[in-house]
Amino acid sequence: MVILHGPLYSPSVIPASRKRQHPSAGQQPPDDATAHSSSKKRKLAHPWCPPPQFWDGLSKIFLTTNALRELSRRNTQRQGRRAENPQPPIAPRRSRRLRARRISAERGASLQRVDQVLGQYSSPRLKRLKRFATHGGPDLGGLRGFRSLFTPDLEMNSTSLSSLGRRKRGPPSPEKSGVKPNTTTTRSTGPYSRNFQQHLIDHGVYPDRYRYPDCRVPPRPANLEDIRHALRQPRPSLSPSQISEDRFEDFQQADADASKETKVTTDVIPLIEGNVGDRRCVTRQTPFTNLDDLTDGTLVAASPDLCYGARPEQLDRRVREALAGQVVPSTQADLPVAPNYFVEVKGPDGSAGVAHRQITYDMALGERGQTALLAVGEPHPVYDQRAHTLGYTYQNGTARIYAMHMTDPSTAGSQPEYVMTQVDSYSLTGNTRSFCEGIRACRNGRDWAKRQRDKAIVQANERAAAQGIHLCSRRDALPLLSEESAVETEEPAGQATMTNHGSNVPSTYDSDTSVDELSTDFRRGKRLKGREKVRRCVKRYQPPLGS
Repeated sequence: MVILHGPLYSPSVIPASRKRQHPSAGQQPPDDATAHSSSKKRKLAHPWCPPPQFWDGLSKIFLTTNALRELSRRNTQRQGRRAENPQPPIAPRRSRRLRARRISAERGASLQRVDQVLGQYSSPRLKRLKRFATHGGPDLGGLRGFRSLFTPDLEMNSTSLSSLGRRKRGPPSPEKSGVKPNTTTTRSTGPYSRNFQQHLIDHGVYPDRYRYPDCRVPPRPANLEDIRHALRQPRPSLSPSQISEDRFEDFQQADADASKETKVTTDVIPLIEGNVGDRRCVTRQTPFTNLDDLTDGTLVAASPDLCYGARPEQLDRRVREALAGQVVPSTQADLPVAPNYFVEVKGPDGSAGVAHRQITYDMALGERGQTALLAVGEPHPVYDQRAHTLGYTYQNGTARIYAMHMTDPSTAGSQPEYVMTQVDSYSLTGNTRSFCEGIRACRNGRDWAKRQRDKAIVQANERAAAQGIHLCSRRDALPLLSEESAVETEEPAGQATMTNHGSNVPSTYDSDTSVDELSTDFRRGKRLKGREKVRRCVKRYQPPLGS
């Protein structure tokens, strides 16, 4: 029995919308209109701003605009509850000083001094307490990020926070508090907040130069030197003898004239990328709304400025459907799949920290997809400690190239970790030599990522064809089941076997606004449209001998 196990296919990773919804005994089958509408796809519900559970799960909260806004929202909600259940009025005092003294006296009456508490302990209990407090007491690291059962009554004037500006790109606030933001063009929160990076770290996605709390350094990719060697490979069109001084000055002028991020993307990046080859393998600023959540579902969808992937028809359709949540970023079926080369751009006034957080998020999603492809047909996920995803950030003439790889879970039952490592950096506006080296490295990195992607796709397609992989949707996994194992598995009565259809067939176009296809009606021998096709659920699993 060849089934993929591990964190990539655990229930915490698979959203509820992907699970098979079995009709109850008394439930009537839907009519034709309902069945037709439910057979379509829908985009996953990525939040446009951090929900309350995002803040509750952070081990450290930075005092950002959105953190203050969340505090204001909670204070407003607390005030509303108090208005519904008013407390008995307190008799007015003549001055604030008298009121403060009264409150202090009331609190002090209910408190005891340390010597009073210790005086109530017996001698054996005092010895145990002394031994318990040795060397500063116990390690409370396990309580990091644990939500307190008692929330201090920190009240703030919500009207003073309503005027805090938001960045562009994002829908208006859904809160119906009666206070409208000052602008309607807001930027989605996410990477623009330092709390975003803390959230990634708390979930095992580590940026470059990260250190564990005990000062240990995450392992670097095993193929880091191979990547650096590949980036240094010569390209005849980019040798210093072929690059004229005028061409270098044109690049310098384009970079100097690009005062905004959009100008850098349209005027400077094409000079770096050059001939991209197949333009169907590249997409710009496409939200990854079809991918499964990388952490706990509280992050906004990634939207890289530029990313490279493969044509959908390159990947076996059965594998593409089974791993849609890992390798198919968008519900628009003609966009690239399994992207593993990303570019994030910032203008002169942009934040380098934001670009760093964005490329970390993008590359973690890309590396997860490459690992899923390499694990097709394997009994467990493949963590070879090698990087399969590259990307670079560009700002003010400097390109920084990074690699991303996955490592084994540190403890049993935990999630795998993602580690980003800087490969090299280049100043493209310094001189002609550094200009040639930087562009050569960016283009060689793109070619290297394509070789890794094509290798993973070919391997997944070969295993799918050789083993006769079927689709199987289960509540505890999203496995790829080999045909030999399917024969040995005992099926409950009434379950139908889904045939394998041909691969390398371009999929039809699906609108971004299509709805989710999870039909509760199952008809034998009938194919439904969409990513969630008829998936046979093997409830009784008998592993073959030797597995």
